[in-house]
Amino acid sequence: MARLGTAGVLVALALVACTPTAPTQLPTAGATEPPATTTAAGTLAPSPSPDRLAGWRSDLDMLVPSMARIHPDLTHGVSRAALDTAVADLVAGISTSSDDELMTGVLHVVAMVSSHGCDAHTGAFVWGTGTYPVDSLPLRLWLFRNSDGVDDVVIVDALPAYEGLIGATIDAVDGVPLSDALRRLDPLIPRDNAQTVRLLTPRFLLIPQILRGIGVGDGGDVTLTLKDIADPQDVTPVPMADYNAWAGPYGLHLPADPDVLYLSRIADALWWQRLQDGDTLFVQYNRMDRLAQSRFNELRAELHKSDVARVVLDLRHNFGGEVSEVDRMMGLFEDPAVDQPDRLFVLTGRNTFSAASLLVARLDHDTGATIVGEAMGGCPTSYGNPEEFTLPFSGIVVSVAGMLEVGIATDDARATIEPDIATQLTFDEWADGSDPALGMISTLVP
Repeated sequence: MARLGTAGVLVALALVACTPTAPTQLPTAGATEPPATTTAAGTLAPSPSPDRLAGWRSDLDMLVPSMARIHPDLTHGVSRAALDTAVADLVAGISTSSDDELMTGVLHVVAMVSSHGCDAHTGAFVWGTGTYPVDSLPLRLWLFRNSDGVDDVVIVDALPAYEGLIGATIDAVDGVPLSDALRRLDPLIPRDNAQTVRLLTPRFLLIPQILRGIGVGDGGDVTLTLKDIADPQDVTPVPMADYNAWAGPYGLHLPADPDVLYLSRIADALWWQRLQDGDTLFVQYNRMDRLAQSRFNELRAELHKSDVARVVLDLRHNFGGEVSEVDRMMGLFEDPAVDQPDRLFVLTGRNTFSAASLLVARLDHDTGATIVGEAMGGCPTSYGNPEEFTLPFSGIVVSVAGMLEVGIATDDARATIEPDIATQLTFDEWADGSDPALGMISTLVP
């Protein structure tokens, strides 16, 4: 089923513009906000205020020491000197930088910890908890690899006023070419590997305050230049609480679609059904929650039925959860009745992360499973089990990994596990409701 609405014959929308807002400025304690000045980047920054200077200075001074108290190896990918220098540069620029520029500076410092990978739990995810004021464009985006091997950023869902943009590819944001905007965003994004960056990029790209912090736009609506649409489109941000209520607090999945098997029950932790061929059991495991043992017993009984010729375990939406669940799932799938040649297939993708990545590492090592799909977004061994702390003045919440979580071995240096059979979901396949990974499996079995 196509899910493009009017896109495909895309038409320009008559959008209602709102009054532009100034770049975010945090309130000062017990003082009237001083006159604003213009920075070289074109954004507004307040004149020096003792309360503001002291507040940001306090936040920045506590940032790296607070991370070091939680993380078991904060400098596994970056030197302490580099972190301290980055913070010192931010401190030196407090009086001439906007709050959005300082906020993105904090995001950059935290993301430096994972710059060599396998540490995406360590990050400042301002769209989640915390009180730093952020909005979101009312869109959902996905990166589809095009025929040139480059990612197109495509609008895959939108709130009602913008539904006509679904299916459009973004070429520029507020006049800045998309490739340039993505280059500026890249240092802010925590990562296990390149797939994590592909997964997280949309959330960063949708937040006007982050865009302003990297010098893209200056407040108010965000103007998108879209492929195959003649006129630029002004998109009005919505409160982050409204966005999260619509797209979910993570907002990192493709939209659910009841007519497409792999997208039909994303919200369910674990479910299964027979495919049309009658002898393939499709099992989708979306969250590693602590499920009742009875649920596992039901799945075990289904896996052991004599007329099940093959099993497909779909982990493409599984962003992790309880590491303890790895052993329970392995008890099902390493069973000799299930783990037989050419019988077990595991589907992975950019959303396969955290504890789900550890599960894939075990399945890859301990069973004869054939892995199909995209490379997963998590490392087979990575830093996880995060703790949070809050920077009191800015309200930014920082998540810091608290331990090394091991799939197979502590010295497993792989950034991901490459599929035995690689498939990429293209835009056209998504638009048509096709599933190339599941389709590939159907060609491999009699």
